Amino acid sequence: MKIAFATDDRKTVAERTGRAKEFAIYETADSEIINIEFLKNTHKHHHDEHHHGMHGDGHNRHHGNGHSHKEIVDMIRDVDFLFVKRVGKHMKEDLENAGINYVKTDKNEISEILKEFLKK
Repeated sequence: MKIAFATDDRKTVAERTGRAKEFAIYETADSEIINIEFLKNTHKHHHDEHHHGMHGDGHNRHHGNGHSHKEIVDMIRDVDFLFVKRVGKHMKEDLENAGINYVKTDKNEISEILKEFLKK
């Protein structure tokens, strides 16, 4: 099973999924972690470089029909679960359209979430 987390520091779940620095992918078997991979969020850097400072109506226009999280979806397409703090409308749609299961959590620590999840 593969479990993903949006993270900025490799320890906690990022507040904004689409703008996280990277995604931590934990591969598990028999309730044990067997591999950890960190994938840089290229969508975030594209957003920062080209849309920095856009707020209000300009920001909303950017998120119109052309807005996509394709880079993120492609990167995590094979995960079984993505844990998030928050997921925006467009990210939610893109994840659901790709068949990626996401779980909202109010916990911060990735290790705490993993420990609890792997007990099940």
